[in-house]
Parts: sequence; structure tokens; C-alpha cells
Amino acid sequence: MRQFETTGKSLGLDEEEINMLYQCARNLDEPNKLFYSKYVFEKCAGKLVRKNSESIPIIVSVRKKLKFEHLPWFLPLSTTRDMELYQTGFISYKGKSYSSAVWEKTEKELHIAILDRLEDVLNVGEKVKFSFLREDDGRYYFQEEILNTYTDGNKMVLVLPHTEKLSKIQLRESIRWRVSIPARVFFFRKAVFPEELYLMEEIPDEAFVEGMIEDISAGGLRVCLRNVVELKEGESLLIEFEWKGNHFSQILSQIKNITGSIERTCIGVKFLNLKKNQEETIRKLILEEQREFLKAYKMGR
Repeated sequence: MRQFETTGKSLGLDEEEINMLYQCARNLDEPNKLFYSKYVFEKCAGKLVRKNSESIPIIVSVRKKLKFEHLPWFLPLSTTRDMELYQTGFISYKGKSYSSAVWEKTEKELHIAILDRLEDVLNVGEKVKFSFLREDDGRYYFQEEILNTYTDGNKMVLVLPHTEKLSKIQLRESIRWRVSIPARVFFFRKAVFPEELYLMEEIPDEAFVEGMIEDISAGGLRVCLRNVVELKEGESLLIEFEWKGNHFSQILSQIKNITGSIERTCIGVKFLNLKKNQEETIRKLILEEQREFLKAYKMGR
């Protein structure tokens, strides 16, 4: 268990996720294989989810951390065949919505389990709508007729045909690309406008704190700090970083959201004074990394 726990933590899993996976791994000749074999992981995930549907959000989180998603996260879905097992969402029927999850997939069918108590009888031939949120992408929905129904334990499962008629609501103006870029941050503790920045005295190096940029777009980024910081949405900050030889300094940004734990604080920010050529540089770097990622993905690395 100790080696399994150490490996899990090195891959970004928390204790709850590691303990849950160990329920399967302890029966394997090589427990750590669960972290590196998608086939082994999916067999374990299926057992855990069927035993307890409340584990679905954890399975989704672990699959992402272990990079076992079928489709690169930054590519939009074009068909329901690209959907992940245990993707959560809502089935809508006669004006009511029920918590649901993708339960099974075949080449022709999509099986969606309803996790809530049903108030209506759903019959073959009737149409239902399934909507779901794909993190860092958008909100999708589609409507199809019920081909069949069956029960799995105490859950009603709807069998729907696959479809390429996916509608999408874009949640971001531009894609946030996942990175790990060291950064320096200075907090003003108030709102500052770009024109005010040039009237201020130079900020000493010791006033900056160290952070790590975890995702970035041409419009903003998310930076995380190792300690807890008391901040407010709407306040301004300066951020400086270097990405593949490109220097970004004195970038004035506005805090849009704050998340944290006892170990760190993460801040989503919007750029306020990024120059046009800097925006283009960020877009270019993201595109380069996407191409590298896709090349490695297609080669099965």
C-alpha cells in the first residue's frame, strides 16, 4: 500500500482517490499497473461505480489526472461516441431534470443511468434530452429517442442511439491551455486601472511572491500559490513569467475567481494590459503545444 500511495500522490491523486482505487489494486499482482494501464483502470472503475454510484465524480477526476481520457481534452466532442464513461449530466423529460451518468457504451448505443428517483415512466420511443458539462470545453446537449430501458440495481438505464447532433454552449472566449510555468506575482489589494500603473513607483523584487501558472489563454490565466492568501475578486495584481523564451513582465490583471485549500490558493485572472503581439505569442505557443500533444497522442505515447 505504501508504494501504491507514493505513486498515486506523484501522479496528483489525493488520499480519497488513492484509497478508492486500492480496493481494486490490492487484488492485482502488480498494483501500480492500475496507474499506467487504461484497460486495468477501466475494469476497476466499472466495478467501483456499479458498487456505489457516488464514486462517479471521483472516477471522472482520476481518469483526467491519469490521462486516460479517450479524446484530448482540448478537442471538442463531435459525436456521443467520444463521451467518457461515467460522464455526469442531466436527463430532461416532461419539464423535469434527473441527475444521470453515462453507464455503458457500444458502437451503436449509449446507455445512460438515471441516478435520481423517477417521478415519471419513460417509455421506448419517447424523446429525452441529455445535457452535460465538459470541463475546460463547454456545455453540451442532445435529444434522442429511447431505444430500450432496463434496470441495473435500483437504477433505470436508458438506451439511446449515438448521435453526431451535439449542440454546444461555449463557456470561454478562448481555450485555457494547461501548463506548469513558474511566475512572480504582486498583489495591489485594490483595483488598479492600466493608466494608473505607469504613474506608480517601481515595485521591489522582494514584494513579489512565487507562484505556478496552471492554465493560460490569450485572455487570462490561473496561477496557484503554495500558501493561503486573503484576496478579493475585482482586485488587481501584477504577474511576470517566461514561457519558452518569451518574457511577459508587468502584466496587469484582475482577479475573477479564487479557490483554495489549507495548502494553496489558486486565482483565475483576466489580463488588463496585454499587448496585441503578446496575445498572438500566447496563441502561437498554445497552438505549438497542441500540435506536439496531438503528435504524441496519435503515436500512442
